[in-house]
Amino acid sequence: MKEEPFPDPPIVFLLMGASNLARGYSMLTHHLSECLEKNKTEFLNALGPGRGFCARGGIFNITYSPIQDCRIIESAKKQSKEALHTVVLITDIGNDLMYGVSADTLIASLDIMIDEILKWDADIFLTSIHVNLKKDISPTIFLVLRFLLYPSSKVNYEEMDLSIIKINDYLEEKVRKNERMHLITGLEAFAGLDKIHYSLLKTHAAWSTVAEKIFRVINVPVQKKLRLIDGIKSISANLKRLIFCDMFFLKKKGREFF
Repeated sequence: MKEEPFPDPPIVFLLMGASNLARGYSMLTHHLSECLEKNKTEFLNALGPGRGFCARGGIFNITYSPIQDCRIIESAKKQSKEALHTVVLITDIGNDLMYGVSADTLIASLDIMIDEILKWDADIFLTSIHVNLKKDISPTIFLVLRFLLYPSSKVNYEEMDLSIIKINDYLEEKVRKNERMHLITGLEAFAGLDKIHYSLLKTHAAWSTVAEKIFRVINVPVQKKLRLIDGIKSISANLKRLIFCDMFFLKKKGREFF
């Protein structure tokens, strides 16, 4: 009797972020799977608008548990043991600061998470906070955005500016000390009017940039670039997920969502 061959181990992707990742999720995961067509891919995700790494956050009546507490790290650790390669993306860092979490507390949370992941021999990709507050957003616009996006926040303009600088300095220093860590910068080029979220017309380009960095590191040729229509479809898919799954609970999300 002929023995069945063992299945090839998958490449496991661990994706953690907030609104930009949620909007680009469908497009990014499809693109990664398509370019890695010779390999099985598996995705674990913790994302959502307003989501924090160490504070509860969300939008409207939607709230998400802190990423550090949602057990995604424990699940990814188990899957990484059977993986061909584990790739981790940590993005959309900064919501915690607007919820009143200090830069030091957020850094401590990220440090624990990153140090655990480094034990798995994974490649970790991080995006810096792409908002330069003093250059991009006036104190008045900051107050307007705080009222609209974080209505209960009391964080002031100067506090936020110093915290952003401190977080970005931490990310740069952490990457310098670890060859398996990779910092993705320059994403401010794709920001929309609020300087926080990627523009509807440029979100595909932002995620192409992220994917290309990942592919270079794991030595996979890029077969195609994402298009504007891919971005629009992905944002539409996220809107449906928000309404039907997160807001009205009419549909359950897959087990890959935490």
